[in-house]
Amino acid sequence: GRDHPDVAGTLMNLGGAYISLGDYAKSRDVLERALAIEERTYGRDHIGIAPALFNLGQVHENLGENAKAREFIARALAIAERTYGSDHPRTNMCRRRLAKLSS
Repeated sequence: GRDHPDVAGTLMNLGGAYISLGDYAKSRDVLERALAIEERTYGRDHIGIAPALFNLGQVHENLGENAKAREFIARALAIAERTYGSDHPRTNMCRRRLAKLSS
């Protein structure tokens, strides 16, 4: 169905394609839908939603919406820290992106 986790995966891929094409508004729309499906499936604090959060942060950054970007990246960072610890490469990737947005 429309809300199956496999649909979220496909939407994530589509969102990535739109990012590559520079169509950030379309990317935002499909990534928001993917995130909604993943949050219903896994919960708001599950590591499975961190990639959607991170990608949405990048999209909002590219749209010039840095405050919104920081919100998404901060959520991804908190989830990564709880799941992987503070020294994991994925945690550090989120931390670097958040620092860039805060500078």
